[in-house]
Amino acid sequence: MELIEHEYIFTDDKTKINLNAVHNLLKQSHWAQNRPLEIIAKSIENSLCFSIHHDNVQIGFARVVSDCAVYSLISDVIIDEKYRGTGLGKKFINFISNHPTIKDTSRVLWTRYAENLYLQCDFKEENHYKFLFKRP
Repeated sequence: MELIEHEYIFTDDKTKINLNAVHNLLKQSHWAQNRPLEIIAKSIENSLCFSIHHDNVQIGFARVVSDCAVYSLISDVIIDEKYRGTGLGKKFINFISNHPTIKDTSRVLWTRYAENLYLQCDFKEENHYKFLFKRP
């Protein structure tokens, strides 16, 4: 699936993902700034992945882990700092959410700072759930 909007290309084509670009993008995050390259590669291999490209440079990345029937976890959503605040985040989330593989599943994510972005994309806060986490 691919969408070309103005000079930006939104795609789910893994062959267009630049592993080093993803590594550099994730270094800009608070949640994955120290994630090793080999772990990033493994997560890409085992996820449905999305990227944004501008002038043949990857400027965005996200991945989805899903059973393709009930739940889809949207994760590692990141856009290069230079392109934030331009509306690309909203377009990217909508592109991902409408992907045919996951559009009929409950899409789940967690965020610390981008809540307003996701609310604009029709995500709802579910206060009656508790978020539990077990690290390796």
